[in-house]
Amino acid sequence: MLSFLTIACLIWASPLSTALTKTTAASYGYKRKAPHDSKYDGTSNWELLNHGTESFSPRHSHATTIFRCPDSSNKQCLWLTGGYSELHRTWDLELENENCDVWFSQDGNAWTQVTDLQGDFLQGIGNWDAKTSSSVAPWYSRYGHSLDALDEDGDGIADVMVLVGGNSPLPSNDVWISMTGKDWKFDGFAPFSKRAYHASSVYQNKLYIIGGTPLNNEVWSGSLNRDHRGYTMSWTREESEIPFSPR
Repeated sequence: MLSFLTIACLIWASPLSTALTKTTAASYGYKRKAPHDSKYDGTSNWELLNHGTESFSPRHSHATTIFRCPDSSNKQCLWLTGGYSELHRTWDLELENENCDVWFSQDGNAWTQVTDLQGDFLQGIGNWDAKTSSSVAPWYSRYGHSLDALDEDGDGIADVMVLVGGNSPLPSNDVWISMTGKDWKFDGFAPFSKRAYHASSVYQNKLYIIGGTPLNNEVWSGSLNRDHRGYTMSWTREESEIPFSPR
């Protein structure tokens, strides 16, 4: 029979003790190398663009897409919405980490905040009591949402941006549509469950929403429609027996 002290010593000396040490790529002897005969030197060909210029606050879980610039239908801009940042005081003097701002850039270096946001400021739906034509969007501050540009008429030029779900601060399934990046219309709640950190992609003029948290493996497709009321989204759940696990 092994004594308690002997068992304790064996456990301490076992590989399980390595869990107490920090695991890094270096600890496994891994080093990223550039491909042979490649003009790219690993990941060193990145350039910090907006260093020292006015920009949005440090954040993660924001959503971005490419859509026409607000001052020109012929130019494309990067658009950024929301995200999770350091704790800050909002327009209503509350403290929160989520953001409800909108930014755009033509080159990724110089960013401009949209300061005349308009749209559906609805009670119980979004920032209904915020001042319109300000830097506060009508949708609740959020992170882990998606933002995609959709082309309804098939001319190769995106007609709207569609913002879906995210944590605000709890998972949500609200849908917002904008033709300009300044005016945001509430398009109701999607038929899928509330979620954040889902994947989104535009394929054959449809917006696909895949998975998310709470964990699921659902696949939904959204089609952009236009009538006398403007643009709306219609949603369809794709094949229910998805082969990959919830994620």
